[in-house]
Amino acid sequence: MLHHHDVISRAVSTDREITLEALRVFTYLSRRLHFDHPVPVLQSELADALGMQRPNVNRAIKLLETKQILLRESKLGRAITFRLNPGLEGSRA
Repeated sequence: MLHHHDVISRAVSTDREITLEALRVFTYLSRRLHFDHPVPVLQSELADALGMQRPNVNRAIKLLETKQILLRESKLGRAITFRLNPGLEGSRA
């Protein structure tokens, strides 16, 4: 049986609407995010870690939110808290 992260990772990687930038952001975040509780994310940290421009990180996050892969929870200082959508654990993203 596949682990929940494996199921959602497969769904994201096979979705043709997911850009390479969004896939890179998802891959980085999927190691940190959980289905059950939100985790703070700084876009500047993502941009630095991935060698991407902040506007590209922002666009990738918005796409992942539009696809309901990431769920935005709240703001914590300059960070936005996200979690993986538990509704996608066994379904296609």
